[in-house]
Amino acid sequence: MLPKIFNKLRNSVVVYHFSTSFKEVGFCVRILDLLWRENLIRGYTKKDGLITVMLRYYDGFPICCCLTIVSKPRDRLYLSSLDLYRLSRDFGVLVVSTPKGIMTSESAIRKGEGGEILAYAS
Repeated sequence: MLPKIFNKLRNSVVVYHFSTSFKEVGFCVRILDLLWRENLIRGYTKKDGLITVMLRYYDGFPICCCLTIVSKPRDRLYLSSLDLYRLSRDFGVLVVSTPKGIMTSESAIRKGEGGEILAYAS
């Protein structure tokens, strides 16, 4: 479901929509919380099983211009906290699934956790 969410967000940013809607899925709220905390989206609302995401723009250009899925069902990518530290400077926001939940790479490094790299956004 994460690829569908990222595709919907990416397509909406390309055509400069102010918001986009999709069906609510359990973990997508956690992903949207991460994007909101990193100021890549303006926010989101939940109503009747539908999530509406408000996109963020600055001077007519989208803030979140690159949304990419890294780990796929056939090609899973797992990294330790040391490897996350090495990669965190090269990418924007890495979304990591750890044993303690879904978090950004910065949070995972602070907690000393490694895990599966789900996606990155910048």
